[in-house]
Amino acid sequence: MRRRLLVIMTVMVPVALWAQFAPAQDKPGTTAMHADSSAFVAWATGCVVEPGPMNITNPSAGLAGTGWPAGNAIGSPDGTYGVACLGDGGIATLTFASPICNGEGPDFAVFENGFANAQNPDMWFLELAFVEVSSDGKHFFRFPAVTYVQYDTQIGGSGCIDPCQIHNFAGKYGAFYGTPFDLDEVDDNPLLDKNHVTYVRIIDVVGNIDPQYCTYDSEGHIVNDPWPTPFASGGMDLDAVGVIHDVAHIQAVTENSDTDVTIYPNPAHGFIHINAEYIESVQIFNAVGYMVLNTTENEINISGLPEGLYLIKINNIVKRLIIR
Repeated sequence: MRRRLLVIMTVMVPVALWAQFAPAQDKPGTTAMHADSSAFVAWATGCVVEPGPMNITNPSAGLAGTGWPAGNAIGSPDGTYGVACLGDGGIATLTFASPICNGEGPDFAVFENGFANAQNPDMWFLELAFVEVSSDGKHFFRFPAVTYVQYDTQIGGSGCIDPCQIHNFAGKYGAFYGTPFDLDEVDDNPLLDKNHVTYVRIIDVVGNIDPQYCTYDSEGHIVNDPWPTPFASGGMDLDAVGVIHDVAHIQAVTENSDTDVTIYPNPAHGFIHINAEYIESVQIFNAVGYMVLNTTENEINISGLPEGLYLIKINNIVKRLIIR
C-alpha cells in the first residue's frame, strides 16, 4: 500500500514544476508582438500614475517615479528611458481615443523594457504587473495571471525570470516587444462591456515574497519578481499600451467590406481567389500582426499557412480571412 501511494504521489507532483507558457520574444512559439507590428491600430492617449513606494518595507524612503512621468507611457514604445515607473504596487490607468473592443485573438498589448541576462539568455530581467480593464472607470476586472516561478527564495533586485513560467502578466517580454491580452480571457460580467473598454489599468506586482507584503496570482501562488528595487525607477516600467482592436477601426473594416472586393472561399483551405477591379498588392497578416504573405496575384496558394484567423489587406481594404 505504501509503495502504491508513493507512485500516486509521484504522478500527482504539481503540474507547475513542468508548466511551460509561451517563451521569450526570440524563441519559436512566442506570443511577443513587436512595436512595429501592423496589428497595432492605435496607442494609449492618456495615462495617470499613482506611484508606489520605492521600497514597500520602508515607505519613508519615498515614492518611485520621480523623473519618470506618466506621459512616458503615452504613444508608441520609446525603449529603456521613455517609461513610467510604478514602484512597489503602483498603479497606472490608461485611456484611449477610441474604446478597445473584443475581436478575434489578442485585443491590446502592454510594453515594458525588460532585458535578457547576458550570461544566461534564457533568463530575463522582468518587472511584472497585473492587468485590469474597465468600461466605466469604476469597476475593473483582472486578467487571470499565472506564475510558476518558485517563491521559496526571494529573487534579488537584479535577479531574472524564465518567461516560460509566467502568463498574462504585463512585463513578460523585453523592450519593444508587447505582451498581448485577449479580452475573452476576462470573466464575463454585466458591469464590463468587452466591446467598449475605455480604461486599462496596470498594477505592479510588488514581487516581495514576505506574506506581509506579497501578492498572489489567480491560482494562489505568491508572485516573485526582482525585489527590492529601491530607487526612483523601481517597479514595473510601463512603456506603452498598443491597441489591436478598437471601435473606430472595426467600423472602418466593416465599411470596407461593402466595397467591390471579394475573397472566396472564406473560410479557405489550399487556395483563395480575389475578385477586384485591380490589385496593387495583397498582404496577409497572422493573429499577432506579422506579415506572412505578400503578393500581387489574385489566386493565392495558402496551403503553407497554419489554420487560424488572418487579416488580408488588398490595396487599402482590410478583411478577415479564416484558414481551415
